Amino acid sequence: MKVSVLHMEIRNNIQDNLISTKTAVLKAAKDNPALIALPEYFTVPCCMANFADAPKISKETCNVTLDFLQEISAKIGNIYLLGGSVLQEDNDKYYNTSTLWQNGTMLVKYKKINPIQIEVDAGVSRGNTPMVIDTTLGRLGMIVCADSFDPELVKKIAQMGAEIVTLPVAAMGAHPVVKGHPLTEGIARNYGMFILKVGNVSSNMRGGRSAIIAPWGVMGEVTDAPKDSILTADLDMERLKDYRLKLKHS
Repeated sequence: MKVSVLHMEIRNNIQDNLISTKTAVLKAAKDNPALIALPEYFTVPCCMANFADAPKISKETCNVTLDFLQEISAKIGNIYLLGGSVLQEDNDKYYNTSTLWQNGTMLVKYKKINPIQIEVDAGVSRGNTPMVIDTTLGRLGMIVCADSFDPELVKKIAQMGAEIVTLPVAAMGAHPVVKGHPLTEGIARNYGMFILKVGNVSSNMRGGRSAIIAPWGVMGEVTDAPKDSILTADLDMERLKDYRLKLKHS
């Protein structure tokens, strides 16, 4: 079962981000993967470089991004689309919200439970509900960026039966340089899950390098080239089933 993550250059304005994302999604769809995933805040200009005002960012980017995701999802049909994340208002609070689409319909949304300090300072609130959903791919868990540092949340989605975990990320400049994927490799190995880590060019070396990770190792990762790229891998669900069975009895 093929899946694709879209490693993106985040442009300086929302329209350029939408145009480049449309190009990348349609290009990836030609390979007919089961799922295409986008990065965290993929339409926010300059990503999180000037992240200071949640209401303003949400007003300028949320609805146009959701409209775009609905439109492009309808174009690619049965392919699941993980819509990175948007800053969405709900009852006068603002949440870093990841969405899952198919055939132009939003199937589910997840509010990031662990916003980082720069988000909190800008007015982003904490979500409180872990998300695992049944799909034709398998049990899909949804987390966002710093959620992966929360061992209790990771354990919870594992207990809820997640087999594949989507992880849109956007590492900040203050984030230390990371070699490889030690955290996500450990999660995949310890819980028996595939992790689809999807980041952006500007955060590449600071934990934002896109990769597709299996319990038995990294299946693929992007290069340091500062350009849009598509990373595709074939998830062996039967091998995962055997791995999880052995893990259960170890």
